[in-house]
Amino acid sequence: MHGLIEDIGLSIIVATIIGVITHRLKQPIIVGYLLAGIIIGPQIGPQLVHDPEHINIISEIGLVLLLFIIGLEMNPQHLMAGGRAILFAGLGQFPLTVMLGVLLFSAAGFAAGFIDAVYLAFACGLSSTAIVVKALFDKFELDSIPGRLTVGILIFQDVWAILVLALQPNLANPTLAPVLGAILRAVFLLGLGFVFSKYVLSRVFHWISRAPEMVVAVSIGWCAFFAALANQIGLSFEMGALIAGVSISSFPYSEHVTEKILPLRDFFLTLFFISLGMKIPYPQPGLLLTVPVLLGFVVLSRFLIVYPLALLGGSGKRTALIASLNLSQISEFSLVIASIGVARSHISSETMSAILYSLAVASVLSSYVLKYNHQLYGFIVRYAPFFSDSRESAETSSHAKKDICVLGFHKGARAFVDRIATMKPELLKGMIIVDYSVEVLKEVRDRYSVQILFGDISAADTLERAGVREANYIVSTIPDALLRGTTNQKIVRVCRSLSTEAFIAATADSRDQAEGLRTEGANQVLLPYVVAGERLAMELVGRHRN
Repeated sequence: MHGLIEDIGLSIIVATIIGVITHRLKQPIIVGYLLAGIIIGPQIGPQLVHDPEHINIISEIGLVLLLFIIGLEMNPQHLMAGGRAILFAGLGQFPLTVMLGVLLFSAAGFAAGFIDAVYLAFACGLSSTAIVVKALFDKFELDSIPGRLTVGILIFQDVWAILVLALQPNLANPTLAPVLGAILRAVFLLGLGFVFSKYVLSRVFHWISRAPEMVVAVSIGWCAFFAALANQIGLSFEMGALIAGVSISSFPYSEHVTEKILPLRDFFLTLFFISLGMKIPYPQPGLLLTVPVLLGFVVLSRFLIVYPLALLGGSGKRTALIASLNLSQISEFSLVIASIGVARSHISSETMSAILYSLAVASVLSSYVLKYNHQLYGFIVRYAPFFSDSRESAETSSHAKKDICVLGFHKGARAFVDRIATMKPELLKGMIIVDYSVEVLKEVRDRYSVQILFGDISAADTLERAGVREANYIVSTIPDALLRGTTNQKIVRVCRSLSTEAFIAATADSRDQAEGLRTEGANQVLLPYVVAGERLAMELVGRHRN
């Protein structure tokens, strides 16, 4: 146990130092984490960490949490909005990539035998969930139409990976029974998750909804329970976590849970990329040719397969092309499959090294691709106008930017929204209301048909999701006396840090508080108690004179 703690501490210290340098050089942070793993690892570095399995255990938790968050983001209703494009690309991308890869690697002599060619094709057919989802989440593009298509294909890839793992023990003599068994177990687990969440969890969450910290605790417990259950019936921990997230994704708490779990997930994923760097061996001469071929095939196969399948499913050219760019890397699942292949003597260690180096290089390159995916699309369209899409602006995001953000829905906000609904109801289309009370949000949705968001109005992540950066008006009407764990001054400070141009209106209990709010950047301060007192005093004085 002491060795595990020391190894984790050393890994985080080195990753922090290298990460700061990487950030200052404006490079993707994943590059820093991989370098940190190389520096402290037993393969190339000075062997500061002798037991990488310590880090592997913790990084596995990071992948479980990542798959849980993906599930939370995958509200079935929203996912189905992607329609046939996700279905066509998800079902066809992996098998077509594997067939094309086996033909290429066997014919070109880049594999020692047929089974090696199959494993290389498996590796190239799967994209990295860890890298893609984190990058898109950080860019707030998970809920964009290209983002939904990308993540939808990733989910299908995870299912394909589970089927490969089920088939792998009998790969030399494959049979249908293991594959059907894996499918039936996954369907059973998915059905159990939805039934249990509908009739049990929904009531539990309703009871604890006014204690946001309990919502998070119960959600993580639900994730752990389903991950363990999946492992018991022969599926992976990650598959169980994914199903656990999907089963509660339609709850109004899902985005709040995602925000609270993110720091924990990022910590574990940092260790995952460090452990990946630890595994990188000394390069062999043959890798200088094999790795570029694998990387070229990954990129080319995404354009040859994902792009036309997405178009066939009704997607626009922009969405199909950006999704193809987003998926241009190799999955961490590929390492798991290759490791099992080496252990069962299906493939050589040289094939494993080729997959590992390709994964590491693709992780770095795809970080830049994901960061500049829209710029790359513009560059491609400039020199290949065929890819230009007339629906470009409509496909950029699934939600229009919100003009008005109402933070907290109390009496003042209710009067404000009622007045807007009476005077100019069309403004409600550009409004979002944020609150932590499920009952209040349900009433708001039913009464006004405006967008709602469950979350902490003082948290920067919640405000980012609410669209505060793009909003023109931000309104906070709940007085400090009714706020828990925050103040209007803190809310204004966070809002102003996110948006320097928005008009911010906040509520104060006194004139002294009003000055503090103006100092933090509020354009207008509401003084309901002062105004009420002044009006009452004026009324009494007027009656007294009469």
